[in-house]
Amino acid sequence: MKIENRNYRFKAGRDRPWLEMLGGCFAADLPSDSYPLRFSIVAVVDGHAAIEATVVRYAGDHKHLRQWSTVEILRPRKKAFQGQPFAVVQIIPTGVRCEFGGYAGDGCPATNLLASAADFVVTHPNAVNASELNEMADNVLYVEGKSLDDFLLGHLGLLPVKSNRIGTLVDPTGRPYLNDVVNTLNAARSVKGIQCELYAMLKAELGVKIEWSETGCAVGTVLNPETLLEATEFLLTRGVQAIGGVSVIHGVSRDMFHKHLNGEIPNPSGGVEAIISHLISKIFKIPAAHAPLPYYQDVKEKLTINPRASAEFISTPHYYCVLKGLSTAPRLVSIDGLENPPFHLYTLNNVGAIVVPATCLGGVPALAAEFSEIPLIAVRESGTVLHIDNEIMRMQNVVEVGSYLEAAGVVLALRSGISLESLRRPIAPAMLVDIAEAGMELGQNGNHEPFVMLRR
Repeated sequence: MKIENRNYRFKAGRDRPWLEMLGGCFAADLPSDSYPLRFSIVAVVDGHAAIEATVVRYAGDHKHLRQWSTVEILRPRKKAFQGQPFAVVQIIPTGVRCEFGGYAGDGCPATNLLASAADFVVTHPNAVNASELNEMADNVLYVEGKSLDDFLLGHLGLLPVKSNRIGTLVDPTGRPYLNDVVNTLNAARSVKGIQCELYAMLKAELGVKIEWSETGCAVGTVLNPETLLEATEFLLTRGVQAIGGVSVIHGVSRDMFHKHLNGEIPNPSGGVEAIISHLISKIFKIPAAHAPLPYYQDVKEKLTINPRASAEFISTPHYYCVLKGLSTAPRLVSIDGLENPPFHLYTLNNVGAIVVPATCLGGVPALAAEFSEIPLIAVRESGTVLHIDNEIMRMQNVVEVGSYLEAAGVVLALRSGISLESLRRPIAPAMLVDIAEAGMELGQNGNHEPFVMLRR
C-alpha cells in the first residue's frame, strides 16, 4: 500500500452539481487500484477544474480490498428532509492556514458560538484541538474529517455516546517521548475519568513526512501505512472503541515553523495528520484523531506573540485534546439510505447549515451542501491560502457573511424558520410568475394543474 499526492483535472460545466462532476472525474481517471483519501478543488481556469488529492494505491489482494473498493464520492446521497434536532456542520480545513482555526485550537470559540445557536454542531478535530486544551461545548460532536465527509455524503449516521474506550498508537520514532505520552494517559484517567489505559507501539516507524502542494497547502505523506492499520486492528481486538495516535513528523525546518507562527504559511503538519486519521476512519469506521510529538523541539521558538499558537507552548505530547475529544466522540454507523434512517442516529437529514471559510468552497462539505441544497455559510473573515470562493464556484445555496458573529445569526434564523431575505434591506416585492410560460404538467391527482418549479 502506498500514499501518493496527485493532481487531476476535469471540464467544469454548470449543467450538473459540482459533486457529480468531481465524482465523474474520479470514475474516469482514478486507477482501479486507487482510493481518493483526501481531495479538493483548488482552481477553476478556462472552464476546467483542478483537484489536489491524496490517493491510496493498494494491491488487488489487499486484506481490506472491500473497504478500498467502496468509493463514497461516486454514489452520494441527497438529504431527504429537514430532521430535528437542528444541526450545523463547522468546517475548518487543515493545512490551508485558516485565520480562524489554522493554529492551535483557535477555531474553538467560533465553534462554540455556532453551538449556542444550533441544537448541536458536528465538527472535526482541527476545529477544537489545542494541545492540552479542548474546550468544545457539550453539544459539539467530534468527528474525524473523513468520517465527516462520509456523513455529509449520506453514508454514515452518528450515534451519540457517553464514553469511549480509547486505544493509543505510538510511532517508534517518538520513543524518547513515551513517558510524556503515558503521563498524559494516566492524567486523563485519574483527573477526567477517561478510559484510555491501553497503548501500543507500532512494529515499524510510520514514516510521517511533510509535503507541500502546488497551491501552498500542507499535504504530507505516510511511508508505512500498513503498520498503522495492523496496530489499529490489534487494539480493536482488545476492546477499544476509538483510536488516537501520536507520531513524530519529519521535515519541518526552523524557517517553516517561524513562518507558520507569523501567519505566512499553513501549519506544516496539518495535512499529514489528516492522512493518518483518514486511513483509520476509512477502514475501521471508528472515531480517530492524531497529535504530533515534538518534532520541532530543536526548531521551535520559545516565545510567540501570536496568541493563536500559544497552546502549542504548554505541552510536550499535545495529546490530551485528542483524548478529551475521542472520549465522547459519536460512534459511526453505516446506513442504507436517508429516506427512513434509524431514529436513534443523527444523519445528513439533521443538517440545516454548513459553515466554511469563504475561500474553501472546493472540498467535500461545500460540494455536498450544494448537492443536497443545504445553506452553505461562507465566512469571509477566515481567509486561507486558497481562492475558491463563490465568485468562482457560482453555487446557488451560498450565504456569504463577514464573520462568525454574523454566521451565528444566520444559523439562528435558519433554525427558527425565519427567511433570510426578511432580515435584509431592501426587501424585494412578491414576484409574479407567468404560468402560461411555465407550461402545464400533470398533477398527482390525475388532473392537469398548473405546476411551477422555482429555483433559488
